[in-house]
Amino acid sequence: MNQHDVPAQLPEDITALLASAGIRLTLDELQQLRDRLHAVVNYHATIGVMGKTGAGKSSLCNALFGREVAEVSAVEACTRSPQEIDWSIQHGKGLSLIDMPGVGESGSRHDEYSALYRRLLPELDLVLWVIKGDDRALSIDEQFYQQVLLPELWDRAIPVVLVVSQVDKIEPCREWDWVKNHPGPCQRQNIEAKVAQVCRVFKLPSSQVCAIAAEEGYGLVALVEKIVTILPAEKKWSFTREARQETVSECAWRSASQGLWDTLTSAVMAIARDSWAFVSSKLSALAGRLFSWW
Repeated sequence: MNQHDVPAQLPEDITALLASAGIRLTLDELQQLRDRLHAVVNYHATIGVMGKTGAGKSSLCNALFGREVAEVSAVEACTRSPQEIDWSIQHGKGLSLIDMPGVGESGSRHDEYSALYRRLLPELDLVLWVIKGDDRALSIDEQFYQQVLLPELWDRAIPVVLVVSQVDKIEPCREWDWVKNHPGPCQRQNIEAKVAQVCRVFKLPSSQVCAIAAEEGYGLVALVEKIVTILPAEKKWSFTREARQETVSECAWRSASQGLWDTLTSAVMAIARDSWAFVSSKLSALAGRLFSWW
């Protein structure tokens, strides 16, 4: 069992704590609270993995799972329809990765994929847009991002992280340290320059852009940290709970834990406030009758 698991009896523990603190809820309110806490603890997040064909989307999914779950080809586009990959290592729940077909495969499929993306975007909690590190042509990515993704992202407040992938291929690629799996000094500078370029082109802060080499495991911890940070509070835990522990930093763990706690306490406060409003109204009615006797 993951050392970061939340006990299944958490909703009962919280309601018992409320009772011991003298907060009395009706049976209906108790059930509302249990349902809300259960929904938060067991939330199933859905993440769309998108980008140009050949960018390394399927490889990224495989690296995040730590096993071969998506088809990969160095010759042709493998993903021509959405592949839903359940990240359900722990309990059969957690999150789904939607591995989307790559844009730019051919002009004839552009409209088809645009419609597909627009249809699926409202179902997502987060978008990972993957860009191949040594690809200098960003016009297709930029066009698709601006015309298809942004209108949907803005309307529904869906967060996005741009993933610069396969950075081990960025020149001078012979500098890559294959023992420690990290770039050499000049290669690192060029990777940083690529990340800066992506930030400028897509008008995003560096907090929403991450450089990785999926097959080498480089940058995955930083990527998970960015994902956990950018997800809404009520959706952080479902991602972190199912992630492989070696990809979750202490910072990511604290962020997810805080998000879970903030959401749970908000739910408790909302139910308790509603309960107090009910009690207060009864007291007011009683006070009115008492005063009418005087």
